[in-house]
Amino acid sequence: MKFTGSIPKLTFTATSSLLLTSGLLLAGPGTAAADTLGAPDCSEDTCVTLASNDGSGEDTDADEAAAEALNSELNDDMAGHMTDDRVSHAREVVATAQERGMDQQGATIAVATVIVETHLYNNPGGDRDSVGLFQQRDHYGSHEQRLDPSWATAAFYDEMDRVYPGGSWADEPIGDVAQGVQRSAYPDRYQHQANDAEIIVKHLW
Repeated sequence: MKFTGSIPKLTFTATSSLLLTSGLLLAGPGTAAADTLGAPDCSEDTCVTLASNDGSGEDTDADEAAAEALNSELNDDMAGHMTDDRVSHAREVVATAQERGMDQQGATIAVATVIVETHLYNNPGGDRDSVGLFQQRDHYGSHEQRLDPSWATAAFYDEMDRVYPGGSWADEPIGDVAQGVQRSAYPDRYQHQANDAEIIVKHLW
């Protein structure tokens, strides 16, 4: 399933008071709506075309089944909005944690972060030079690297280990760790998604 639409370039940011992500219109933490976006005025090259599928072609029947199950289990932003594409991105985040020998809490921190930043959408654009699942700035790596879900997740975990050395992130609230890595202007949003992130990780672990 693919959806292609256009949105204003300067309004797509996870740290603004109004968040537009892959068909979801969200105002503030914990508010979700499946609003259908109308076609914006792109006459002055102020829009960027986005697709809800990143073109990898790797979504599976298992992802579709997981999306259906999770839509009835989740309670916040992603409730009713999980798709095979979003599940495949969450699965990459979880798999990277497993490959690094991390536990479910580590994966939950990353998934909660991605829910807030992009609602599990591998966004090719964003606020200023931010791109990818985690909306990482260009100091993280190249545009192509940051759009690779596995690479971007590994970069997130690397930064998490740098900010919280020796696995000390395990002793902190999920939202605090996410904020420590992302340094968002809206630090309270990450903890708000922690419960749903935990449900997603448990389902995919």
